[in-house]
Amino acid sequence: MKRLLAPLFALMATPALAGTTDMIVACQQLGNDYTWHLDHPDEDLDITARKFASLFAEGATLTLSNMQMQMETHSSPEQIAARYKQGRDQFRFLHLITNHRVKPTSDTTAAGTSYVEFYIHPIGADMAHEFGVTGVAEYRDTYEFKDGVCLFTSREGIARFVSLQNKITDPIPE
Repeated sequence: MKRLLAPLFALMATPALAGTTDMIVACQQLGNDYTWHLDHPDEDLDITARKFASLFAEGATLTLSNMQMQMETHSSPEQIAARYKQGRDQFRFLHLITNHRVKPTSDTTAAGTSYVEFYIHPIGADMAHEFGVTGVAEYRDTYEFKDGVCLFTSREGIARFVSLQNKITDPIPE
């Protein structure tokens, strides 16, 4: 048994595998950071928008649907930060990310997919609104991994299932 496991442990200890593992973990954490910023804005929204934009490499793109279900691409830190701030004065957001898969494509790049279940709810005194958005989207990503840090080089969110006919009760008013 030891003879069979020794080559496996030797392979796991190689620097290449360790680098690949570091990349995968860093890119998965990047996806978690992305959703954290979406759902937990700082009191100063400009600060969170800058933090959010810093998750993207120089020259990166973010492509998402707008409220009319039309795809929009944002391709600078300023555009990405502005997109982050859209609707923050009117809506509260909650995102649940899952099935995050990262596949290295080189020593410094990777591609990945994940799914996100999202809830969008109007902010207001009456917390039993007739309007809310729920849905599931697929993120298609490319990443840059440098100096132990993973950043998006592109992120495309493709809505898969969306419901605009929800009555959502929000028991915790902002």
